[in-house]
Amino acid sequence: MISFFRRIFSSKLGLFLTLGFVGIIAIAFATADVSGSGAFGGVTGSGTAAKVGDSKLTTAELSQSVNNAFRAEQRENTGLDLKTYVNGGGFDGILDRLINSFAIADFGKKYGITAGKRLVDAEIAAIQSFQGADGQFNEENFRRALQQQGLQEKQLRDDFTRNLIADQLLPAAGYGAAVPQNLVVPYASLLLEGRQGQIAIIPSAAFVDMAKPADSALKAFYSKNSARYTIPERRTISYAIFSKERFNDKVKPSEKEIEGFYNLNKTKYAASELRNMEQVILPTQAAAKAMVDKIKAGVSIGAAAQSVGLSAANIGSVNKADFIKASSQAVANAAFSTKSGNISAPAQSALGWHVVKVNGVQAVPGKSLDQVRTEIVAELSRDKIDEALAEMTVGMEDEFAAGSSLADVAKEQGLKIESTPALLANGQNPEDQNYKPIPEMQRILPIAFSLEADSEPQVVEIIPGQQYAIVDVTDITPSAPPPLKSIEQVVARDYILEQGSKKAKTVADQISKAVSRGTSLAKAIADAKVKDLPPIQPVKSTRAELARQSQQGQVPPPLTLMFSMAEKTAKTLKAPQNQGWFVVSLDKIDRGNATKRVDLLKATSAQFKQVFGNEYTEQFINAMKADVGVEKNDGALTALRNQLTGRDSSAN
Repeated sequence: MISFFRRIFSSKLGLFLTLGFVGIIAIAFATADVSGSGAFGGVTGSGTAAKVGDSKLTTAELSQSVNNAFRAEQRENTGLDLKTYVNGGGFDGILDRLINSFAIADFGKKYGITAGKRLVDAEIAAIQSFQGADGQFNEENFRRALQQQGLQEKQLRDDFTRNLIADQLLPAAGYGAAVPQNLVVPYASLLLEGRQGQIAIIPSAAFVDMAKPADSALKAFYSKNSARYTIPERRTISYAIFSKERFNDKVKPSEKEIEGFYNLNKTKYAASELRNMEQVILPTQAAAKAMVDKIKAGVSIGAAAQSVGLSAANIGSVNKADFIKASSQAVANAAFSTKSGNISAPAQSALGWHVVKVNGVQAVPGKSLDQVRTEIVAELSRDKIDEALAEMTVGMEDEFAAGSSLADVAKEQGLKIESTPALLANGQNPEDQNYKPIPEMQRILPIAFSLEADSEPQVVEIIPGQQYAIVDVTDITPSAPPPLKSIEQVVARDYILEQGSKKAKTVADQISKAVSRGTSLAKAIADAKVKDLPPIQPVKSTRAELARQSQQGQVPPPLTLMFSMAEKTAKTLKAPQNQGWFVVSLDKIDRGNATKRVDLLKATSAQFKQVFGNEYTEQFINAMKADVGVEKNDGALTALRNQLTGRDSSAN
């Protein structure tokens, strides 16, 4: 876990994820039963998990963070359950991260380091889910996202404030970390180290007894290995999908609305003219007048501009309203009062003095209401449909909040409810390998698996502004192994294979010991007198190749083992899924020498600087915690841990 912290602190994104678990994906969680009782340190009562400086980390914040982190991990590892996650260090890891976050923020405030409202606003506005279609911050999307996550704005802002203070403090701790050269060279040389050896496999299949296992042995094996067969938590989801198209034939603008829109935009539909123009912008009025004189004398506007080191810009065809926006009222008045083929009088804008050549004038006739009726109806219909859709979704959310069921709302809106089988978080159906969820489930599943058992139905946005679904979790099947009878053949196969694996291990250990005493691997295998073993595989590699394969996640475990062994020794390694045992023999080590590899020395030094910097950062955080003071409420923490894992706290 410590090594994880050291790695994660090395990036700004990692820092944000490490310190900001509470607010970004918070889910409301009642904590009246998990806070413990009695006073805490003479300062903090029930409901407080830890006091950090002048701040309090509540059990609500901690439980939210643990649940959120677990759900995120479960989407990657569908076999994970909350109890395993908590007992595997997830609870303690989240607690440490939150305490670090609070301590950094309190330390910063204590010594005058802050994050102002404007800076927090900028960070919030940069979150994509809070933005509208134009890429700008959208208040409605912001409020909707907070509501969907059960999050208060103050909590979100507090999280961002803490993270921004950390951004100011932590980088300084690891800046300029120095690494001694006599430390770099040995590690760089390790990357050039090469190893040669041999790998043999002793398969379990060579030792299996196909006789049917005794019922008692099978039951004992199943009980001991029940986690292997456990089916992760599954959820049955009811949903009804709807889109804006449902309003196409229901929402039509009235004649009064059409006429009102036309009258409001009369300027847009009035007769106008387009002028094709080009211009030069000069710094002074005198320079502009001089250029006008040149053009009137017969010089082209392009040549006149080049004579003073400028160029004429081709404006193209534009109406007066648009030209005013691009220049000024004065410039537009001058240009649009000039006849075709002539040059305008100089006029000023914020950019300078404009000299405009009018190349052509095109009259654009006005449009009557009948001519633009179709266009107006389409625009008004689009706006009214968007408004109707927004009112519908907000109304649904209000009805759910008031206690209405999914069936009630669906019936009222004329929607068809569909239901899924019991699905895993990734959309798979363990009872039907051919099942394929509908594409919309990519958006529905994360929301459905973030809801508590008693949560109200939710409105889920499938395609922003286009398609939605109302969603309810109708059944939650806890993570549990199936009855032995339903998978007896699979369990029997695994039992037989494990018994064969035990015998294969005995043989593999004998071969390994013989090789370590000086016998060749080939002779040791022959002496074992096991028939039809796979041929021995010679292996040759370097640590650099091992590192490259490791980055791609493709390193065979026997090869990894070979690079941790002493020369002229052999070791055994269990193959996956009880398939057998590897015997790894290391024949030769070719030592590396990086003293002349400047590129490698530089790269190794850079990696060490990052490691040193992370270590300094960790020590700085420890110092900040010591400065502000940290008190943990052990009673509340134990009660919360017990509730998350389903243990009876009275049994402790």
